Amino acid sequence: MQVALLPRPSTSDRESQYDMLSTPITTDSFHSRVLALLSTHNAEFSSISEVEEQSLQRSAPKVSPLSVTDTPLTPGNATPQLLAMVSPWIDLCSPDPLIYDISRQVLNLEVAYAAFCGIEYVFLSAPRLYHGDVRTHGLAQYARAVQEALTMGSHLQIHVMLPFIDHPDEGREEDVGSLARFPREEYLGESEESRPRMADIFGTWDAWNVIRTSFRSVRDWGFIEGG
Repeated sequence: MQVALLPRPSTSDRESQYDMLSTPITTDSFHSRVLALLSTHNAEFSSISEVEEQSLQRSAPKVSPLSVTDTPLTPGNATPQLLAMVSPWIDLCSPDPLIYDISRQVLNLEVAYAAFCGIEYVFLSAPRLYHGDVRTHGLAQYARAVQEALTMGSHLQIHVMLPFIDHPDEGREEDVGSLARFPREEYLGESEESRPRMADIFGTWDAWNVIRTSFRSVRDWGFIEGG
């Protein structure tokens, strides 16, 4: 079976010999806009004291709706046949509530638009279990975010792409644009002495089990295992 990931699907792509076509829901332009929003928000609070910040009850900035330049997708006869990929740079397991909230907003915007376009299958990156040297407790909030996203369309199915084995040190060098790079230090706790860590052969199972038990009454979800 041949699967192609296309930055912007076209008619010629659909007429090719691929069995499936996958596409990102949003563009690099949207990614840049979200990063700029986070940077501006952090800059606004960098000049005030911690006491003042607490009194202001800091909340996450609102990510505005998608524009024409933010997505390659438009409703059409062939669009529902595409496999839609949620942006891999969000971090729904972040210990920082600011990063989590922005990630949740991005997920909801993307899934809602995919549903509007008639897409049935949406794929989401696996939960990030480690942040620095701290194993996150964010699986429950990851599950809540997915449950909320499922309400965006009655026909939607969300599939989580899980690795076979949880490698703690794998992916620690994040992509420059990943939101996982930007949690505030106070939410990361005390860093342990840097040392090699063994792969957790039950890490993926633990993640799957926590999320699975949160979906006892929800049918439109699934897990895709991969290396």
